[in-house]
Amino acid sequence: MKIAIQNAKIVAYTDKSEVIENHTLIVEDDLISDIIPDSELNKKYSDAELINASGKAIFSGFANCHTHFRLTLARGIFENESPSNTPPFPGIPRKDLPKISKEEHQIMILLGALESIKAGTTFAMEVAEGIMDYADAVQKSGLRLVMAEQMSDRMYGSYGEPGKIESDPKRVEAGIERMNNLYSKWHGHDNSRITVGLAAHAPDMNSPHSLNEIRTLQDKLGVVSTIHLNQLWGEVQNIIDNYGTTPTKYLEQHDFLNDKLVAAHCRCMSKEEEEILGKFNSTVSFNSAIAARRGLSPNIKDLEGFGCKIGMGSDNMDENMIEVMRMGMFMERVRTNHGREPHPNEVYGWATKNGYKSLGLENGGTLTKGSKADLIIVNLLQPHHAPQNDIVSNWVHMGQIHDVESVMVDGKWIMKDHNVLNLDEEYIVNEANKIAKKAWGY
Repeated sequence: MKIAIQNAKIVAYTDKSEVIENHTLIVEDDLISDIIPDSELNKKYSDAELINASGKAIFSGFANCHTHFRLTLARGIFENESPSNTPPFPGIPRKDLPKISKEEHQIMILLGALESIKAGTTFAMEVAEGIMDYADAVQKSGLRLVMAEQMSDRMYGSYGEPGKIESDPKRVEAGIERMNNLYSKWHGHDNSRITVGLAAHAPDMNSPHSLNEIRTLQDKLGVVSTIHLNQLWGEVQNIIDNYGTTPTKYLEQHDFLNDKLVAAHCRCMSKEEEEILGKFNSTVSFNSAIAARRGLSPNIKDLEGFGCKIGMGSDNMDENMIEVMRMGMFMERVRTNHGREPHPNEVYGWATKNGYKSLGLENGGTLTKGSKADLIIVNLLQPHHAPQNDIVSNWVHMGQIHDVESVMVDGKWIMKDHNVLNLDEEYIVNEANKIAKKAWGY
């Protein structure tokens, strides 16, 4: 089956965006096979299914480099319960996440996947412990996924909390077993739409032994890894107290840093740490929306200058990558006191092409011949998209979730004309509300 999407503005991206008009984008199987002048369509692809996208644009789908779908349960609550950014750490305790059943857990996961699709995400890295419990449910959404099974072995206390970091060897053994089992069952599923990654929770939640075990397994499997790094000042202080060094140097000392690592947050870093992370060409997942909620932000342009790749992620509660993209541009402009940089073209690249590459897919995140057919169709006939002087700038500055009309992953529609095809939207939303009301008691 060939699909021909015509009459749209096609946003291709290499090092910068290029808007192609009067051309038709051809999808064959899971790839963009061609982009041709409209005049050649009937001659070359007369058998293709025609999609009229007049008044619309075709953008790359977003790559969410760091999310926790299950934390949709805490929406409206955890956003206002950030840990302290000054001693004493961690500050006023946050509410515990209520315990819910496995089946209820799956609904909250699907709520996160549903919002992701409606906001134009095509690729996401889900970071959690126990992904096997819901892997089959979430993969049916049609999203491209890295399932990053997480492990920690700290016996007492949580991330950002003071105290001695003692290792529980049984947790290391169990964590590595979960990672191997998930890899054996799901890595490469559905033409590699589903892959598996490895996640250490955080420097103050993982002993040297657990870091070494994860790193050894990563080399064996050849997959991406991830960790929450320098996310809180309490984490920084606790690593200093326990190991006499900083979190990034601690990871370097135990050979955890590498060019397949996605380091989430990186917002409490010294310049020395930024240089170390850049030396390994690791990716920084700029989780801008949660950073704003926490009152912290990483030095993104500095990290990029030192050699880090920049991707973007939603992290907790909110799966709207349009907002993440916009918030990231605004926060970095405020931080650097620069009203022109980063430019929307650059931020769009962070949220698409860079993210795809960082999650292990080189031929994705851009609309070029031979790329994976992961794309979104956006309605430009909206007041906030007019005038169309620069549609990429408009998309970054003014884009809204309801602008996204259709979403394709691997050449298959997973949302068409605002209808999510693989998930029951009404059921999921209603059930999620019931589950949250019962879990929180209000």
